[in-house]
Amino acid sequence: MQSTLTTTVGSLLACAFAAAVALHAGYAVAGAGEETGAPRAYTEKGDGAASAPRCDAQYPSLLSRYRARPPWPVAGVDYCVGHPAAIEFKDPAAISMAGVTVDHKKRLVTVTGNGVTLDGYDFSLDGGWGVVVEGNDATIQNCNFLVGANRNQPVLAAVSSSNVTVAYCAIDGHNEPSVGGLIESRGSGTLTVQYCWLKNAGGDMVQMHNGGRAAGLVLQYNLIQNAGMARGAHGDYTEFIDGPFTVTIEYNTTAQSGGASQGFMVEPDIGSNPGKIISGEIGNNTFTGTVNAFTGVTVADIVNTFTVRDNYFDPSRTSSGLAFGGPIRGGPNDNSAKSIYLRNVNMLTGAIVQDVKTSGISRR
Repeated sequence: MQSTLTTTVGSLLACAFAAAVALHAGYAVAGAGEETGAPRAYTEKGDGAASAPRCDAQYPSLLSRYRARPPWPVAGVDYCVGHPAAIEFKDPAAISMAGVTVDHKKRLVTVTGNGVTLDGYDFSLDGGWGVVVEGNDATIQNCNFLVGANRNQPVLAAVSSSNVTVAYCAIDGHNEPSVGGLIESRGSGTLTVQYCWLKNAGGDMVQMHNGGRAAGLVLQYNLIQNAGMARGAHGDYTEFIDGPFTVTIEYNTTAQSGGASQGFMVEPDIGSNPGKIISGEIGNNTFTGTVNAFTGVTVADIVNTFTVRDNYFDPSRTSSGLAFGGPIRGGPNDNSAKSIYLRNVNMLTGAIVQDVKTSGISRR
């Protein structure tokens, strides 16, 4: 009896200690809310704050007026994104390394080699430089871009490229109408964009134009501000054409004032030709600003499943809110088992927006 009591007390103390540690770290302990449709308690450090650059958060008061806000640290609000504040930039005109060519007249840097890293360059100089990646496994990090008089697209991953990473960069499109996307991928493999401040795109922010090559997009921990700013533009935060694609869009923050944007669109159809989405997830994002809808997923293009979950959004300046809805462009209760909407939160009211029938669906 004494042994059993000792074991029970020890177990209770261990649980209490674990809960105290979790709460001290700023993360709530998961509870019954997962089964009732309430917002899921946050239990792990997946928000990206630990690896954020050293600089001041861009919009610390962005969420102060809302009744409900995300329980995790939010990109651009609770931590900074973009390049570190104290960085000493280098002039791209002086680049001299294997696997890289520099066109000083056109202000273009072309990465022809594999495994090349461009680190700490100010591509806003001299009317704006562009980077074209033709090799594999290239990384562009800690850089500053501004579309200027040269009208160069900041980053283009060419058909021959594979597995390109853009991280810790500030990329300003300067509302330029001739630049279709700030970052465009035409190659294969995965395009990874993390800890970037993408802003003032004349058209789209990130374009996946991969011409039938299998490709993936990982878009995480970014502040995405103002797409479709050129007159007559139809700018999206993401644009997909063709496929097959895998998609991960997590822990981003959006802010939109003016322009014309439809948010994160995963709609790879080409006219009457269907696209292909192998699988995808849009989760733990914070959506604010003036858009038609924050998400759009072509339901007929989904091969496995696509989940829109745990996003916090302000629908007050949108025409459709979280999603367009319906059986074509997707939304809660669109009658498809392949498109799943769970635990999304209206920040104005605290209301949960999700599929009515969630039995049998994993609450990961």
